[in-house]
Amino acid sequence: MGRNLHRRYLLVVLLLSHYIYAQPQPVKQNVFLSDEFTPQHIAPGKDLRSEILISFPFRMNEEIEKFIITYTSEEKLAYIQRAINRAAPFRAHIQQVLKEKNLPKELIYLPLVESAYRVDAVSRSGAVGMWQFMMNSIDPYDIEVNEWRDDRRDFWRSTEGALEKLKYNYEKTGNWDLALAAYNCGLNGLRRTISSTGINDYWQLAEKNLLPFETTRYLPKFLAISIICSYGGRYGLQSGWNEDTSWHRIELERSVDLKMIASEIGIDYNLLSLGNAELIYHVTPPADSGYKLKIPSSFADSLNRILEESDSAFMEFYKYNIKTGDTLSEISEYYRVPLSLIYRYNEGISPRYLRTGQTVIIPALFQVEPYRSNEDLNISFDNTYIVQKGDSLWSISGRYEITPELLASRNRLSIDGTLNIGMKLSVPYIQ
Repeated sequence: MGRNLHRRYLLVVLLLSHYIYAQPQPVKQNVFLSDEFTPQHIAPGKDLRSEILISFPFRMNEEIEKFIITYTSEEKLAYIQRAINRAAPFRAHIQQVLKEKNLPKELIYLPLVESAYRVDAVSRSGAVGMWQFMMNSIDPYDIEVNEWRDDRRDFWRSTEGALEKLKYNYEKTGNWDLALAAYNCGLNGLRRTISSTGINDYWQLAEKNLLPFETTRYLPKFLAISIICSYGGRYGLQSGWNEDTSWHRIELERSVDLKMIASEIGIDYNLLSLGNAELIYHVTPPADSGYKLKIPSSFADSLNRILEESDSAFMEFYKYNIKTGDTLSEISEYYRVPLSLIYRYNEGISPRYLRTGQTVIIPALFQVEPYRSNEDLNISFDNTYIVQKGDSLWSISGRYEITPELLASRNRLSIDGTLNIGMKLSVPYIQ
């Protein structure tokens, strides 16, 4: 009898196990995490592996799912991975600003939609930078475009401006669906559409084709990419979040050449240039512009030290001696340097009162051959000079009343090249 009871007990256990495991599995859900989110919001023992956690309310729908399918193809995942890797130098900064402004953390993926995190991106409509600012949308923000810089390519200023813009959109529209749509098509236009139709729901507006075509795709595309990136492990993405760069801004009291600074403190020039991509040249604006150089925090002390201890200009210059018929505008155009910069480094110079032989200092923003004025072109180099011990291009050119750059150019030499004793140089006849 004991044996029969034992068999009946085993049978009951097996039947119960079959019943439990045959029940339908939990369906995929979207869980909104509010700022007050705590673990108690989720029932104990609940399986979260199939859920999507996001920091603002949204409804999963077919449009989002279509974009998820599109962007999880092998080709698109590779595209997203490249963009994630490209974001590494800026990621920590964007996250910090999002936290300071108490904005949804998923907004860090908006530049992936806008520009794939390219600070030099330019759209067909003329929008520029990682956050794609148009010229007519920069005024309310600390973004400037002038002959020295285009702050739309400044990751620091553009991030601040873009997130302020999104925050304002949210305050005016009341939800993130419409705030994001307004970022794409413009807040005023969106509000006019809402006012004329009485529809205050993004998905209804999109379904009725009341939004620009790009805007109808903008939100589902952003949400799909946010989900894919937030759950990259499910799709085989590498987070690449191990080597975030922290940046520090230093206000400069003089212009500096990024190449010289990079060499002096041992930082990779490409990283320094990327962090200051708003610069039109590799030289910072004049000191009175209030320009702040961005530098990885680990190099900030080194930069501050050399700026305080060294009297070096940390810039390279060309020197040009004025010839008859020269004009500053022609010199400026040839060296591709703004006239304002020539005035700044040549105090008291006047385009109306140039003197023959007057030396002009020109910042070396670009590598160019020595400027040849009309007078230079008329100089005949049909004499020969044999290099002696102690000679240099400067000493020889002074003897023949020409510039060392012109002497080097006519003899196909580098201005920094070495002269060998006995070398024959072409020089003018001395009258």
